[in-house]
Amino acid sequence: MHLTDTPISRRTFTRSLLATALAGTGALTAATPTPAVQLPSGADWLSTLPADSRLARLSIPGTHDSCALYGAPLAQTQTLSLPDQFAAGVRFLDIRCRAIDGVFAIHHGSVFQKIFFGDVLNQCQDFLYRHPGETVLMRVKQEYSGVPDADFGAIFAGYRNRWPGLFWTEDRIPQLGEVRGRVVLIADNSALPGIRWGGPRTDIEDDYDIGTIFELYSRKWPEVSAHLDAARAATDPQRLFLTFTSSSGWGLWPRQAADAITPRLTGHLSSLDPATRPVLGTVPMDFVTPDLLRRVWSLNFPA
Repeated sequence: MHLTDTPISRRTFTRSLLATALAGTGALTAATPTPAVQLPSGADWLSTLPADSRLARLSIPGTHDSCALYGAPLAQTQTLSLPDQFAAGVRFLDIRCRAIDGVFAIHHGSVFQKIFFGDVLNQCQDFLYRHPGETVLMRVKQEYSGVPDADFGAIFAGYRNRWPGLFWTEDRIPQLGEVRGRVVLIADNSALPGIRWGGPRTDIEDDYDIGTIFELYSRKWPEVSAHLDAARAATDPQRLFLTFTSSSGWGLWPRQAADAITPRLTGHLSSLDPATRPVLGTVPMDFVTPDLLRRVWSLNFPA
């Protein structure tokens, strides 16, 4: 400071030094940055959406052969248990039931998955009790047994009676508020109530028999990406899009297929503009991770 300069007080001098220091660290900027969107947890993401949200107009992550934790390399499709799937954001389950001795044993092909349908329902009921704002979509299909549909339906009716109020079984796509705390049944058997699998309210891409990695790149992924685009372009709240990214074949096992298609899927998701709230419908996948699931359900929350 020169002797001819205007003198400044100690307080002014201290403020000047502080402002200079903050500017050097970037603490003072011309504009305040926009805060990032605060996402809910994977266990509660549906709870934060409006009650009048249509399930068909959401982006819902799911699992293919949801309980298939055993039978690697041919039969295993997941590493997360159902409670862990729910906590990470899964809201669609693909449940394959073998009818045997009057009960449903959960199978993937011939491989028993060390769990019964009653266990599945207990885990669903426990999750929904602790998170009553959530809902779970569940496809139920006969697997590795050939009992008549009427017999399969009778066994299911017994479960429904023992878990009263758990299932929502109308043949229409509900609003979220109608089914909070419940399991929405998607019936892949003619004797079951609920939304008809393959019926007029579902639009399904499930080309699963992919023999080689070359077929996955040339056929499966183009089908998946086209179906995701179709779901985004759709507007009908009574048409549920389901896009299975899973596949396997004679030269391509489930883990290999998942490892190959997941980077393409994540690239596709990253290319979408979250501000437009793109709707992908329901996306069942193999070997899901919390990060992959979050990439899907976070699309329901525009940036």
